[in-house]
Amino acid sequence: MSTRVLNLVWKEALQFWRYKLLLAFLLVFPALDMFGVAEAVSAEIMHIPTAVYDQDGSRHSRELVGMLRGSHLFAPDVYVGSQEELERLLMEGTVKVGLVIPPDFGADLIGGRGTTVQALQDGTEALTAMISGAYLEGASYVYARRLAGGTGSSLGATLSVSVGQVELVDPRSRIWFNEDLRKEDFQVPAEMAAAVAWLATLLPAVAIVRERERGTLEQLFVTPLRSIELIAGKAALAAMIAFLGFLEALAVATLYLRVPLRGSLGLLLILGAFFICVEMGWGLVISAVVRTQGQAFIASIFWLMLESILSGQILPVENMPGAVQAAAQLMPSTHFSAITRYVMLRGSTLADLWPQIIALAILGVVLYGLAAARLQKRLD
Repeated sequence: MSTRVLNLVWKEALQFWRYKLLLAFLLVFPALDMFGVAEAVSAEIMHIPTAVYDQDGSRHSRELVGMLRGSHLFAPDVYVGSQEELERLLMEGTVKVGLVIPPDFGADLIGGRGTTVQALQDGTEALTAMISGAYLEGASYVYARRLAGGTGSSLGATLSVSVGQVELVDPRSRIWFNEDLRKEDFQVPAEMAAAVAWLATLLPAVAIVRERERGTLEQLFVTPLRSIELIAGKAALAAMIAFLGFLEALAVATLYLRVPLRGSLGLLLILGAFFICVEMGWGLVISAVVRTQGQAFIASIFWLMLESILSGQILPVENMPGAVQAAAQLMPSTHFSAITRYVMLRGSTLADLWPQIIALAILGVVLYGLAAARLQKRLD
C-alpha cells in the first residue's frame, strides 16, 4: 500500500514541477496574503471630511471645532452658512460628517444649562459613521464631566447630554489578551486560517478532476489502487504545500506583524497540520462531484468565499442568526480561527481546545468518508 501511495505522490510532484510559475505562486501566496491583510487592517480612519454650520460664533464653538481638529479624526475645514448647504454637501459626498452648532451654544454653557450639537453623518460608510459617532459621544461625556467637576474649560460640546445629569462615576476597564486593541491581533490569526484554507481546498479539488479530464482516471481505476489510497496520494503533496504556506503565514504574523504567540508553537503547528488535513476533505468532496477543472475552480471559490464570511473572520459567529451559526460549524476555518486566536493571544493549552479539536475530527471523518464513497473504483 505504502509503495503505491508513494508512487502516486511522486507522479503528482512531477506534475506540479511542470508548472513552475504556478508552483512558485502557490508557495508565496500565504505570505503575500498576510502582507496584504496587514496593510488593510493597519490603515486608520483619519481626517474625516467634516462641515461645520456654526450659528453661535462664540469662543466655545471655536474651541469645539479646534478640539475635533486636534483629534486628527476629523477635518472640519468646510464652514457653511445654512442647513441646506450642509445637507447638500452630505448628499454630494463632499463631507462625511456635518456639525450644527446652535445659536445659544456658548450662552447655554456659561449659564450652566445643557446644550446640544447636532451631528449629521453619512451612513453609507457604516464603519466611518460608527467611529465618528462614538468619538463625538465620548467627547460630549468628557466635556460634561469637566463642567460638572467645575474645571470650566470648554473643550467640547455635549451631544444631547445635560450637564446636570452626568453622574460622577469613574469606570475603569482592563483589556485582557489584546491590551492595545490592535486590529492586527484580532484579524491576522483568522486570516492565517483563510490563507491556508485556499491552498488546502483548491489543490485537491483540481487534482482528481485533472485526471478525469485527461482520461487517466480510468487508468488509475484499473490499477490495484483503492479509493482511500487514491485520496491519500492525491492529497499528500497538497498537504505539504499547504503546510509550507502555514509556516510562511505564521512567520509573517509573528516576526513582521508582531502578533504575540503566547501559547505553544509545537501545539499550534500540530493543530495546523490537522486543520489542513480536515480542510482538504472539502476539496476532495468537490473533486469527486464536479466533472471539469473549471467547475472545480468555481465550486472551490464559492465555498471558500462562503467559509470566509461564516467562519468568524469578519464578525463573531455568536452574533449571527441561529441557522447561520449551525452552518458555520460545517466550516473547518470556524474552529481553526478560534484555535489560532486562543493559542496566540490567550496562550491556551490542549485542554482548552478540545471542543474545536473534536469538531474538526468529526468534520474530517465525515468529509473523507463522503469522498471515499464517491471515488469508489467505478466509472461514472
